[in-house]
Amino acid sequence: MMKKTGIVLSAFAASVFALAGLFVSCGTTSKDGVDPAITKGIEAWNKITPEDASDPWNGISDAAVKAKYLNYVTLYKAGADAIESTESMKASQENKLLSACNTALDKFTAIDDSQLKLPEDICEKGSNLSAGRINKLLEANKITAAKTMHQKSVSVYGSSPVLTTAGKEIDVVNAIYAKTSALSGEGAKAAAVEGFEAQVAAYDDAIGKYVAAESELSASASKAGVADMSAVSKNIKNLKSTRQNLESERASIIREKAYGYKDKIGEEFARQPGAGTGKNGALTSYDIRNHYNSIQSNIDSIYSELTAFSAKYPKEVGQDVLSDIDAQRRDLKVKIAQINREIANEEEIKSRGNTVMPLMIGLFNPDPKSTAESKKSRPAKFSSTKQKKTDYWWGMVSIQPGQMNDLVITLKDNRTVHVYNQNTHSGKDIKKKNLEDLVSKANKVGNSWPVMNVGKMLNGGTNYYFSIDEGKTNTYSGEVVIYSSFVTRSR
Repeated sequence: MMKKTGIVLSAFAASVFALAGLFVSCGTTSKDGVDPAITKGIEAWNKITPEDASDPWNGISDAAVKAKYLNYVTLYKAGADAIESTESMKASQENKLLSACNTALDKFTAIDDSQLKLPEDICEKGSNLSAGRINKLLEANKITAAKTMHQKSVSVYGSSPVLTTAGKEIDVVNAIYAKTSALSGEGAKAAAVEGFEAQVAAYDDAIGKYVAAESELSASASKAGVADMSAVSKNIKNLKSTRQNLESERASIIREKAYGYKDKIGEEFARQPGAGTGKNGALTSYDIRNHYNSIQSNIDSIYSELTAFSAKYPKEVGQDVLSDIDAQRRDLKVKIAQINREIANEEEIKSRGNTVMPLMIGLFNPDPKSTAESKKSRPAKFSSTKQKKTDYWWGMVSIQPGQMNDLVITLKDNRTVHVYNQNTHSGKDIKKKNLEDLVSKANKVGNSWPVMNVGKMLNGGTNYYFSIDEGKTNTYSGEVVIYSSFVTRSR
């Protein structure tokens, strides 16, 4: 213990003598004209601590120079305190950490005497504090601010491993930002291209550029040893995210094209026939059967086009798309088969009166012009220019089980309409069988004659029959539609 104490006392005595030597000649002048108090203060700053420079500098004879040098101690203390204050701060307090970092740099930068060196521990802590803030600035894409802080930190604290890494991080993030800016217009350029094939090719080109950029920048980051830095990984992730958005846009265009085949199939089912082979171009049951057989053939042809298209783009046109469209195709084929079965009994069909076209309607094939509120089917048309007495018509509906859809017949004039759920045989069976008129007069609006919950009113059947009374002229026209809810619409 004595030996250790002696050593401590000797060291203490040496420091006292050294300080005494510093203070003895504070009032003298050196040979080179520099106040020795300045020199002694610089030595104390660098060899002991910056605070220890205060005593020698208090002996500077020039008041202005004295104030300047003593202010260096004040600046140092403020900078050191700013760094020390961050030790109690949480990572989430980034604004406070950034403010303390800038305060330290500003204070230390104001110490403009190159002979004054900061203590190693302050340089180490300051470098670490700056490196962390540079990373956060880069995460926020504040590249200019990050560069400024890096340059200032190296100037104040000197070169260090963490600041060297921060510099490499700046270079990589700057390269990512430059590449991202250069590619920023690629998506809009691809979206503006006309024509499906050309547009897909444009998206492929844009996506390829992003893939190449990702690969190049990831390699640069790895080579620089900063691939794991959060600002680097975040910016590369953003670049990847933009590329994935382009891939999604490309896939959407392809899927939209695929679903275009579904629309074509729906349009084909709604296609109207040309003139019939009957008297005055009237449609015969043979014409109707041939018309729907041609529709089925064309639907199959369109579906074949879709399968060829899906083979070219298997990733984008998934099984869900194919299954959806195939379900529509099979559903329409069932309906066509049902129509063909109905028209097979020609004599019975003739007794029903005139045939509306398209023969079958329902919300399976909605009118694209309808709104969500008034969702309705494609219309079945009917007209006459030679009415001499009550006319009789018939058609078919397809109502999903459990759906309370309404059938509405609308005329362009105020003729009276009656609707029945079985063949009237041109009116002969109405009184004979006491057939019920299904029109809901309470819900009638203008010249629109509604049958509410038509699925129930047809007793599970598919055919409806209606008559049109004579009017003031021998000419009339109208249409039949299915509404999801006619009452809601009419209100």
